[in-house]
Amino acid sequence: MAQVAARLTQATNDLFFDPRGRITREELRERTTVHFVPHAPDELYIGARTPAARRAVDITVELSDWGMSRRQRRRIARQLTPVLAEVFGVPREGWDGINIRFHSYHPSEFAVGGRLLSDLVPAIGQIMRRFAG
Repeated sequence: MAQVAARLTQATNDLFFDPRGRITREELRERTTVHFVPHAPDELYIGARTPAARRAVDITVELSDWGMSRRQRRRIARQLTPVLAEVFGVPREGWDGINIRFHSYHPSEFAVGGRLLSDLVPAIGQIMRRFAG
């Protein structure tokens, strides 16, 4: 799983890194969390059947970041799905079993080190990010 985590971290960095931003690639990498939550074969049902019974995969990625625009979410879905298929061995015809759930939030809804993100990122940076979408 460490290799999968490394590949997903790299893909996330490629999608989110902005050379105009105040954060370096290394800082972004250090803030990227990959958390695997496996389930037992009888703990996930879709249409009252397990993925194995359906002969299908079900992979769900939850991605949270502040202020993701629709354009960014569309680009992320388009570029991250093939990476997930690659690392989990999902053939093209199985891509409908790869789901990405986006959790976009306002900078005042997340705190880092005891300070709201909105207090750490100047208002102009928040506006620029929204328009960079």
